[in-house]
Amino acid sequence: MTAMTPGSNIPLSAARVSVDVAAPVRLDVSGLLLTADGKVRSDDDFIFYNQPSGPGVTYRSGGGSAPDAITVDTTSVPPGIEKIVVTASPDAAGQTFQGIEPTATIRNADDNSVLATFTPPQLGTETALVIVEIYLRNGQWKARAVGQGYANGLAGIATDFGVSVEEPAPA
Repeated sequence: MTAMTPGSNIPLSAARVSVDVAAPVRLDVSGLLLTADGKVRSDDDFIFYNQPSGPGVTYRSGGGSAPDAITVDTTSVPPGIEKIVVTASPDAAGQTFQGIEPTATIRNADDNSVLATFTPPQLGTETALVIVEIYLRNGQWKARAVGQGYANGLAGIATDFGVSVEEPAPA
C-alpha cells in the first residue's frame, strides 16, 4: 500500500478500482467523467447519490455507517473519457473541511485490497474537494492525489467541469 502526497500518482494494478472517502463527518462523494478538455460530455457524466451509475463509473452509498465510494471499471469507461475526478463535500450545509481530515482509500474493487491512501493536508474554509483523479496516460490507468479545495461547494466543482447546476430560486 502507498501513502500518497499531493500531486503524486501510482499506476493502477487493477482494472476495477474503488475510491472511498472517509471523514469524522458524513460526506457526499461524487465522480465526474472528463474528456481531454477537462469537461463532462453532458450532465450524465456526473455520478452521485441521485444518479448512481454512468458508463464505467458507479456510486455506492455507505449509508452513514461506512464511507461513500466511487467505483471505476477502466475496461468499461467509454472512449474519449480520459479522467474520472472523485470529489467530496461535507453533507451538512455550510460546513467546511476545517478540522476534518478526509482520507481517500483506493482499493482493488475485486478483492478489496488497498492500493493507496491519501489525506489532503491543511484544509480550512473549503466546502468541497477534488480528492483523487483516476486518469489514462499513454494507455495506462493511474491514480493521482489532488486535494484541490473549493470554497463554493460541490456546485463550484460541477460548474468548473461543465455540469449544469440549477441555482435555488431566491426566497
